[in-house]
Amino acid sequence: MTPREIGLLAIAKLEHDGHQLTPADQREIERTVNADIVRRNRFQDMMKTPTYQWNKPAPRR
Repeated sequence: MTPREIGLLAIAKLEHDGHQLTPADQREIERTVNADIVRRNRFQDMMKTPTYQWNKPAPRR
């Protein structure tokens, strides 16, 4: 599902439950969904990268 579909589904569910959403509420839901997807992608990238191995620098002469 795309972020837009997830946001629209959440909005439809809230409206079906009897909540009246303003356009600002709808934008906030879309923003939250998009931010969550970005956070999830960043976490996946962090988990896929190899661990950092620090090496002591060679002494300078």
